[in-house]
Amino acid sequence: MAGTDPVAPNFIAGSGPVPSTFNAWVQAPFAFLTSKVVFRASLQGGQSLTGPGFNHLAYDTILEDPYGGWSSGTNTWTCPAGCSGWFDVTMTAFTGNQSGSSQVQAALYLNGSLYSQTSAVWGVAGHATGSCGSVPIALYGGQDAIGGWVYSTASVSTPTVTGEWPSMEVTWISL
Repeated sequence: MAGTDPVAPNFIAGSGPVPSTFNAWVQAPFAFLTSKVVFRASLQGGQSLTGPGFNHLAYDTILEDPYGGWSSGTNTWTCPAGCSGWFDVTMTAFTGNQSGSSQVQAALYLNGSLYSQTSAVWGVAGHATGSCGSVPIALYGGQDAIGGWVYSTASVSTPTVTGEWPSMEVTWISL
């Protein structure tokens, strides 16, 4: 039952469920719960960042999106209908200019408004040109859309080197 919350089984008085009924009650919820990662994307082709200011990251490589929540037109992932719950969003953001002339902070936007911006906890120790971290967020299925943004202190580009790509991963935590 991809894209739906598990349904609580009803035990009808006087009925004697058969094994196939029990299987249906258990297998659909387990299928939902075992597929924890619901979205992964990275920006591999590079993007020019203007600074100082926020830049909406246009992820160009969708690595995983089994529920079809990604919109390339808005560069946001919408929590699919029926998948409401708590999610962990992990982001990384780096600049291609490793000389330290720019500083970046990853930022998560929810429905077009700043939800969480990286702090010292998200910063990479001794690395002024990068930021990473994760934040738990409650999302309502079919309504809430999140996107990755980056705040840059200078006009630079994102890296195109493997392992330094800006990325975002959304993992389901609980109902």
